Amino acid sequence: MKTPSIDISKLFQRKPLSTLDQIDFLKRLADLLAHGFTLSEAIHFLLQHLHIRRQETRQQITQALQQGSGCAKLLELLQYPQTIVMQVYFAELFGELTTCLISSIDYMERQRQAKQSLLKTLQYPIVLLSIFIVMLIVLNQTVIPEFQNLYETMDVNLSAFQKGLTQFIVLLPPSLFFTFIIGSCVTLLLIVFYQRLSPPYRIQFVLHVPYLKHYFKLLKTYRLATEFSLFYRNGISLNKIVEIYTSQTKDAYLNYLGHYILEHTEAGSPLGKTLASLKCFESELITFIEQGQKKGKLDIELKLYSSILIAKIERKILKQLKFVQPIIFGLLAFLIVALYLVIMLPMFELMQTIK
Repeated sequence: MKTPSIDISKLFQRKPLSTLDQIDFLKRLADLLAHGFTLSEAIHFLLQHLHIRRQETRQQITQALQQGSGCAKLLELLQYPQTIVMQVYFAELFGELTTCLISSIDYMERQRQAKQSLLKTLQYPIVLLSIFIVMLIVLNQTVIPEFQNLYETMDVNLSAFQKGLTQFIVLLPPSLFFTFIIGSCVTLLLIVFYQRLSPPYRIQFVLHVPYLKHYFKLLKTYRLATEFSLFYRNGISLNKIVEIYTSQTKDAYLNYLGHYILEHTEAGSPLGKTLASLKCFESELITFIEQGQKKGKLDIELKLYSSILIAKIERKILKQLKFVQPIIFGLLAFLIVALYLVIMLPMFELMQTIK
């Protein structure tokens, strides 16, 4: 499979719309379509009131409308998440655009709420930690050297623990700075490396990242459950689904998934077993598919399961965020105590010497 080329500048490029504006745009679009507007009429109306950061994007949308492009193409130009773009693309094929927009709004709102919860959780302790580090830098340049000179003048013998603690406090700010720089570079390299991998290697790569793999599996499962629910609700056979997936040129993951399912089903493997062998889906999905195929209600069960998955992702994020603040506050408390000991322990030794 051809390795995709990477434009690193796109990693730092601002989106034409903020996340809040993207959600608001979908809400207004769904409302206009529900009131009888055509897609072209609705988009032309919304463009008059939409603040797009790049004029070039506005022109591209206008040209796309003139060429008769669908909603998925327009959302792609506005840099919506690929999951949303593909869901809308499939929904347009079967005339379920408005319903899909409503579910996409719910998905994006939940994602935004999770990000806001993360920011609220981290904001206060990180500000306190930053203030402490700045204060530590000032103390390292002013107060602590004066104390050290005083102790040397008064011939105060510091214990190995006191010397180690002092070195820790002195070296902490530059160590954190270099750690941040190195961490940022490593993260950027990993992102570029991941983007250059083919889909099967991307899956294997993420599945070896302890924390990330759980969310990866949940999101991939949600996407597949949503798409398969749409397909089966409209009477699309598995062979046709595979044909749709393998025809995708802009989504390498779906293209790979289509060829993978095709290869294994032709070898006589049932769908549930085929998806299980990929190891990037929740085991519950396999159970839902196997039971749904027997009952003939797979579309309803998958639709219900996709809503369960969203709630599960949200609960998982909130549960893990509860541990973040106490850890950061505990670290801050340790640093404050360490700074106090660096200054006060030698002071007690000095007082004993004076006596």
